[in-house]
Amino acid sequence: LSSAAIQKKGLTSAQQSNLFWLNVLMGTFLTIVVASAAPLIASFYDKPELVKVTLVLSLSFIITSFGTQHGAMLVRRMQFARYSGAKIAGAVATLIISVVLALKGYSYWSLVWGTVAGTVVTTALILVLSPFRPGLPSRGCGMRELVGFGANVTAFNFVNYFGRNLDNILIGRFVGADALGLYSRAYQLLLFPITNLRAPILSVAFPAMSRLDSKSEDFRRYYCRIVELLAWVTMPLMGWMYVASDEIINIVLGPNWAAVGPIFSILAIVGFIQPIASLRGLILLSSGQARRNLYAGLIGAATVSLGFVIGVYWGVLGVAWSYACSIWVFLIPMQFYCSKGTSVRGLDIARAAKIPFLLSIVQIILCQIMKQNMCGVPEAIVVGSLALLVLTMTIVFYILFPENRKFILQSFTSLRLN
Repeated sequence: LSSAAIQKKGLTSAQQSNLFWLNVLMGTFLTIVVASAAPLIASFYDKPELVKVTLVLSLSFIITSFGTQHGAMLVRRMQFARYSGAKIAGAVATLIISVVLALKGYSYWSLVWGTVAGTVVTTALILVLSPFRPGLPSRGCGMRELVGFGANVTAFNFVNYFGRNLDNILIGRFVGADALGLYSRAYQLLLFPITNLRAPILSVAFPAMSRLDSKSEDFRRYYCRIVELLAWVTMPLMGWMYVASDEIINIVLGPNWAAVGPIFSILAIVGFIQPIASLRGLILLSSGQARRNLYAGLIGAATVSLGFVIGVYWGVLGVAWSYACSIWVFLIPMQFYCSKGTSVRGLDIARAAKIPFLLSIVQIILCQIMKQNMCGVPEAIVVGSLALLVLTMTIVFYILFPENRKFILQSFTSLRLN
């Protein structure tokens, strides 16, 4: 529903209020559903303690629902400083509460209560910082289109969430908790930089592209620019993490987590292309094609899920390889499907990302050679040297192109004026 509020042109005050109450209603419903499923979840994993954990975490749905529409209006108005401030404060609250409770011996409950505390802080701040104030619900204000859009996005989120988490479920159920711990640490460590680089770009791109005609050249040009920018940022980063995976794991997690290294390397192959592949949803949602976005999600989730089911027979590495193969094989076919009906073309993603892609391949080769000639050198120096090489090459090659220099100049001018 928040996506519907951001994408809809000419959104009225009555529609905003109705969306608020719908979000609260759905949040309450989801809390009840998840809380009711607590015994089933505990039985599935054969962990009785998960009953209470699930009951507490289910409260996150209803808490978040009170701030969803307020947050959507901040994004719609492009008031990202306020929105990001609330998110950061919530993350800090989660960290502090979790660490304090862990030090006091609360075990896994420190993570549970830390999560709930972070949700409360984020929602409270969004309510205070947003100028939106909901009124009473009303009829006859054109909600059918918004609800239809929101329903398709919600269905996509459910499908996408299942597809993205089936690997954890299968590993936890059929391989074991230790293997799941290794996989989740590798995935989270890799996902952290991707999420924090992609999220701010998407938060700006979605409302901006929603204002453009999806059949116009401006729409296509904006999308290609977002793909190119994200590729320049993430591809060299993933190449560096791929080459230095063992050293990074040892420095960040310690020698006891050495088994995470091979998993991390495979997932880095996923991270190399996944950030720009996920932008196909940006095309569909900003052009108002929520139903097609749902269909794309169903196709993607079915493909990834089938890979996970097959890959789990080879353990954690099999799951990781199945994820990598499904993302790469279906990249271009899914791009053609998602760009249909807009000015974006199927191969635009390849054209926009080709320079950073080729540069990253060269960087990987050079980093491998450099690493082989640094035997006996402390790991921190190896990791830092490889990072410096990648960063220097990326910056130099980026500014070689006139359009990139113009983009940098415009960005600095905009910051100075603001």
